[in-house]
Amino acid sequence: MSSFEVAKTTGPRGTSPAFFFCDHATNIIPDGFAGLGLSDNQLDDHIAYDPGSADLAAALAEALSARILFCGYSRLVIDPNRGEERADLIMKTSDTISVPGNQNLSADERHHRLAQYYHPYHCKLSDELDCLTQAQSNPFVISMHSFCRALRGEREERPWEAGLLWRDDRASAMTVMEHLSANGVKVGDNQPYSAKLYNYSVNRHVGSRGLRHITLEIRQDLLNSTQAINRWRDLLFEPLRALIEA
Repeated sequence: MSSFEVAKTTGPRGTSPAFFFCDHATNIIPDGFAGLGLSDNQLDDHIAYDPGSADLAAALAEALSARILFCGYSRLVIDPNRGEERADLIMKTSDTISVPGNQNLSADERHHRLAQYYHPYHCKLSDELDCLTQAQSNPFVISMHSFCRALRGEREERPWEAGLLWRDDRASAMTVMEHLSANGVKVGDNQPYSAKLYNYSVNRHVGSRGLRHITLEIRQDLLNSTQAINRWRDLLFEPLRALIEA
């Protein structure tokens, strides 16, 4: 994602029942925000995006000949996986790190971010899913995220290597969890976050359409090389193919 776009798509449109999307694909801060006052090291941190999630989603989408949508801006500009009413839609502080460019925002600035970034991304996602459901009788949607090994305030590291988040489609989540567990992966059931409590983009666009789906979380330190990405691609290929072809 070398140049800025609110939403970027790759892969054939409508020819596969599989569709991936990645809400936290990038740490790009668009021009005009002065990096929100953060250093390059801070923007490389998980507070700005989900490291590895875009690379794994792209690898899986290519292997499965699927369409994929990436959000093109950092979650620190405005988080596409939060509702407009949420206090954490535009984070003032994330994992103990203060975000200078998000302090004391005016109503006009908030409206600008909604109008220029948030709403266009969700319109694009909705449009892609409309096309998918028109072209395919039984689509399957994968929402891709990654999680850090431990937040700065946590005393203990998270024990899971992967997590399946679900609310409406337990069966699909169980298929992937059982496959990963059988291959020695420590899998969390609605861990490290519970989709029963919150999973905004999926609830808004996927669950509301009644589509089969999973939300997949992989630990970020296990996605830090091409070899690691390819390992997870190979681990996930068979259960995802089975679900896509069901």
